Amino acid sequence: MAPRIVRELLSFWKSLVFLLTPLFLCPLPIYFAYTEYSKMAACAYAVIIMAVYWTTEVLPLAVTALLPIVLFPMLGVQSSKDVCINYLKDNNFLFVGGLLVAVAIERWNLHKRIALRVLLTVGSEPRWLMLGMMSATAFLSMWISNTATTAMMVPIAQAILSELLKEKGMDNLEEKKILTPDENAGKFEEEEAIKLKEIKMEEGDHDFVEDDTTVPEDQVPTLGSSVDKGDKMGKGLLLCICYAANIGGTATLTGTGPNLVITQAVDTLFPDGPGIDFVTWFSFGFPAMLLALLLAWIWLQCMFLDCRCLLGCIKQRGCKGRCKRDRDNAAYKVIRRQYDELGPLSFPEKVVLLHFVLLVLLWFFRDMKFVKLENKRAAGWTYFFVKGYMTDAATGIMVAIFLFFWPSKPPNFMCCRRSRDTRPAKPAPPILDWATVHQKMPWSVVILLGGGFALADGVKASGLSDWMGQGFQTFSGFPVVALVLIICIIVAFITEFTSNTSTAAIFLPILGKLAEGICVHPYYLMIPATIACSFAFMLPVATPPNAIVFSYGRIKVVDMARCGFMLNLGCILVLTFAINTYGIPLYGLHTFPSWATCAAGAVTQLGPANVTMLPANVTLG
Repeated sequence: MAPRIVRELLSFWKSLVFLLTPLFLCPLPIYFAYTEYSKMAACAYAVIIMAVYWTTEVLPLAVTALLPIVLFPMLGVQSSKDVCINYLKDNNFLFVGGLLVAVAIERWNLHKRIALRVLLTVGSEPRWLMLGMMSATAFLSMWISNTATTAMMVPIAQAILSELLKEKGMDNLEEKKILTPDENAGKFEEEEAIKLKEIKMEEGDHDFVEDDTTVPEDQVPTLGSSVDKGDKMGKGLLLCICYAANIGGTATLTGTGPNLVITQAVDTLFPDGPGIDFVTWFSFGFPAMLLALLLAWIWLQCMFLDCRCLLGCIKQRGCKGRCKRDRDNAAYKVIRRQYDELGPLSFPEKVVLLHFVLLVLLWFFRDMKFVKLENKRAAGWTYFFVKGYMTDAATGIMVAIFLFFWPSKPPNFMCCRRSRDTRPAKPAPPILDWATVHQKMPWSVVILLGGGFALADGVKASGLSDWMGQGFQTFSGFPVVALVLIICIIVAFITEFTSNTSTAAIFLPILGKLAEGICVHPYYLMIPATIACSFAFMLPVATPPNAIVFSYGRIKVVDMARCGFMLNLGCILVLTFAINTYGIPLYGLHTFPSWATCAAGAVTQLGPANVTMLPANVTLG
């Protein structure tokens, strides 16, 4: 009887978590109700509830992000008017502007053309095919949704892989082992007992060239063999896509949600600071992304391809001709056929490509802070406007608005009509229409970002951030390099179970005040932690790209966990290396900024040797 009751209760675990979490935590605001800490305790109560709900997903992530609108006014932290304004901040519209351009790219299949062009360039040898897949996926993830990029790349990889296996006679084994996603769904869920996140679709010769060596029968891969070359190659080609999508989004400010969370967190916690714009982030994120992508490529080869001949392949010698490109094999023909099916570059694709390039150039040259003019204004096209008025968000929305006006066909009236064009003169449909935007735009992510911004604003308004800053002074003697490494490890492994954006929304305000508490430049802790939020490689539920790849049935949880664990650690080391090398001069991390407040009595100065010095607002005597 008792076990049955327990089972029934566990089946309603989400309802129990939803109802019991506020009850268990209610002593916190009650105990401090009539003290000077009442507002801080109330804010902490709301933050912990949201952290539990985000972690367990008892409510949709976007719905949990709406809780500050209810909790903060009820608990006396902020008025509803002050809370709601956080959901439509400048950074929200930066994200919306980038997404509108991304929707146009998806609508006219420009992203698919770019991906196939890259694959044609690298050839069909598995080693370089993997690099091509990762390069194309990472580049597209810098600008469009990681989920949409993965959903587009996986079918391409499946078609190429099928031809590679047929060419080597491995297709019969694979057909018995691998089902389609639909056929595999029921069997797969029973075996693995893993609940995937709801995914909304935003939408040469090769390694197995035979040589003269005769393989004994007992070493021939069997149906159940875990070392089957075709099976390992398939796993490697699929995993490289989701890993590259996660890594690629870290390079640009609009690439993934956590990157936008830090911009608003910095603006909220340090209103007098310079802030983080597109170029400021790209200068650090892009090189770090390339290093992490290269590491992932090498590691995936060691896991799923022949790692021993990697060096020989790079030097174009050895490996029995495996590095030789072959444009006549079946896999290359699949890529060529799919590319040819797209036809020549169409007029809408040219228009979208033009607007995309224009947007990137406008972002890069909006405010060139490294070029100072005589009046102390930074060079850039915004020089001709009121200082600080034209932001990255205004730029993105401006380009996106043009897409709703620009026709999808060349004009055919008056002098613009071609001699052979007999169509009646009438307006062509625009490049982008609202029906397409409504279908593909991930509005839930916009709300999730707003919830993170509201959380950070509430933490500051309640005084909780200042209290945490004072408490963090106890870490002032801890080595900063080790602290950064520990923070990145904690964040990277927590984000395996929670949303990347919600993880950033919880941790970044805390880390900003931790930096002030130990008198270290806030960027030194916040930027690595933000990027570490995207290093979720171990579990299918960690990110939508992982879930998409996992749903195809080739990869088991143990495969992703074994490969992703070491990749997590490797990318964290790359990130720590980046922030401690070129990150220091790039952001001026060797000194404590004047726009932040040092809560301790001395500042830790980074450089060849750690030097302790007094901050500007601290005097002796």
